Parts: sequence; structure tokens; C-alpha cells
Amino acid sequence: MGFSSLTDCFTLVNGVKIPCVGFGTWQTPDGDATRDAVKAAVASGYRHIDGAAVYGNEKSVGRALKDCGVPRGEIFVTSKLFNTERGYEKTKAAFEKTLKDLQLDYLDLYLIHWPNPVKLRDSWEAYNADTWRAFEELYKAGKIRAIGVSNFHGHHLDALEKTATVKPMVNQIRLCPGDTKDAVVETSRARGMLVEAYSPFGGSGP
Repeated sequence: MGFSSLTDCFTLVNGVKIPCVGFGTWQTPDGDATRDAVKAAVASGYRHIDGAAVYGNEKSVGRALKDCGVPRGEIFVTSKLFNTERGYEKTKAAFEKTLKDLQLDYLDLYLIHWPNPVKLRDSWEAYNADTWRAFEELYKAGKIRAIGVSNFHGHHLDALEKTATVKPMVNQIRLCPGDTKDAVVETSRARGMLVEAYSPFGGSGP
């Protein structure tokens, strides 16, 4: 599917529409730089704002969204759960902090940022399962419109699906010329997931 504008969308397996092009906030300093950049992006036509707790600028993103003049329902907001906040209870707490920082009542998309953090190298599968259980509850409660993962390979998805009752809808990966990750793209799409690219021009990712 091609796109002709910043408001063209893909449709996820649950029917939620996600704008084809997003404005990323990684490496944007907290404060006026982030606020002004997000406001300018929205004014330019972007309707998908992609962030993460670890970027350290969600409060500034939230101020921009509040002041941008576009209704909340017209903007698709993504955030990600970082490596330090894993397991059922910590996931719930981290999600509520993200909502508070963004000054939002819900997220459009929430992702597990990385599948296999160094500190959880011997227990990543169990932690991902507990984390995903919290994701599913938040999704079913209507606090997240779609849930997914980032940087997951096939074996990470296999492990998650052993206990998942709601399958991931998105896999956000570094995808660009010279790094096409054909196997990851194929297995993600075969599971009905949207493959979402970060650093599409070849820069390093978070």
C-alpha cells in the first residue's frame, strides 16, 4: 500500500487505523525543543507522534499535544515501556506515569521497547509474559487502543505467544536500506502484525 499524505493510514488487525508516517521524538531534548518540534510537526500535517519513556521528554510531548490545537482523537500517540520497568506491577505503574506525563487519558499504541534486556538475560521470557499480561489488561480496559512490541525477532514472538491471549499488533524495528531484516519482516507479517520502521534513513536507533 502506498501513501500520498501524512494522514493516510494502515489498518491494524483489530481495526485501529495508524497513520503511515510518524514523527519520532528520540534524541529531542526535553523542554522547548521537544514542545516546539512536536507542535511544528502537527502544524505541518503529522498525525502520528512516536515517543518512549526512556527518551526523557514525554512531559514536553504532552504539553505540545495539549497546545497544538488539534483534537485528541485526530492524533495517534505511541509510547514504549523501557527495559527497567518489566513485570506485571511495574508495567502498570510505568504506563500510568507515561499517561500522566503525556497528559492523556489513553494511548493509541503501547510497545515493549526491547525483548531481551541485559539485566533480564536469564529470565526475559517470564518477564515478557508478565509484562504482556499487564498490556492485555490495559488494552481490554480501553486504556490502550493497540498493543505491540519493538525489536522482537521470531523466537521472542514465539515465546510471547505461549501465554498471550491477545497477539501483538505491531512490531517496530530498525528497517532501512542495507538493514531489511527480511526474516523478521516475514514472520511478523505472517502473524498478522504491522511492521513499523524506525530510522528508515539508516540512522542508529534507541
